Amino acid sequence: MADSQLKSLRDELDTIDIEIQNLLTRRAEISLEVRKVKQDGKVKLKPGREAQILRALIERHQGHFPKPELIRIWREILSASLQAQGSFSVGVYVPEDGGEDTDENSWGYFAAARGHYGTFTPMIGYPSKRRVIEAVIEDECSVGVLPVPSRQEDDPWWRHLAIQGQMLGSSGGSNAPRIISRLPFAAPKIGSNKTGSKSSGGALDSLVIAKSEMDPSGLDCTYIGLDLSEGIPNTRIDARIVEIGMTGSVIALWHDDDMPERWLSLLKIDGYFTPEDASLLRLAEGFGEHFNQATVLGSYAVPIDAKALAPSKT
Repeated sequence: MADSQLKSLRDELDTIDIEIQNLLTRRAEISLEVRKVKQDGKVKLKPGREAQILRALIERHQGHFPKPELIRIWREILSASLQAQGSFSVGVYVPEDGGEDTDENSWGYFAAARGHYGTFTPMIGYPSKRRVIEAVIEDECSVGVLPVPSRQEDDPWWRHLAIQGQMLGSSGGSNAPRIISRLPFAAPKIGSNKTGSKSSGGALDSLVIAKSEMDPSGLDCTYIGLDLSEGIPNTRIDARIVEIGMTGSVIALWHDDDMPERWLSLLKIDGYFTPEDASLLRLAEGFGEHFNQATVLGSYAVPIDAKALAPSKT
């Protein structure tokens, strides 16, 4: 009796496997149709839409199948669809031996990139953060993966985006790289070290840059580069953010002694904002004659937290 029941269950699993494969085949066919509709053969990155897909996946999920593994499967599916639409590759910051980020987690940014963009997506390691930015600018790769900014950096990579980015009040597209995603998008955190938070898969917290339009997901954060003519205290900048009804703060600073009238602050603001947004213009107005310029460095969909990835209650 047990053997008969076991065979019946295995037959049912085989049937389900066939159904899954057929659906994946159909999904791939639709991805090819998308490429034909685009006509230009270029990959159009939609990180906001992908975030919506994954959030909906978790919200409707029931049963015992682990949520992190479910997300991992869907990331492979989404990455395969992206590859089907055109040439796509990833440039990753991989610090050389002796670099400021070098430790046992040197490949943590590679782990973040691989977990998000798939097992077989072409990836290239670059020994410096600036080299990753250059690779994106020169189309050596489609996207670049860089460390999340921290306060203690002598030469922060984000300052290059602040100088090249789209200034507040401007309209129209910009071909400069911008921040489009934060990784890992869904992975339980297990601790941290000097390079940032670490996930259970060894991935380090990272940001993705690309020459792509920002894509809102409905739950986002925006990075602003604020360029002032003198070093204004963080508390004053944070207070101005609150004054105009926003939530956020200064997360990093940079000043070059050779450029005494340029003090760059990196702001992270909750929500999705474009350079034309009136609230950002009000933010800039609060610094009067000390204001040089401000740029939107990009935005990212807020990752799914560890609580949402916990096993479903039954």
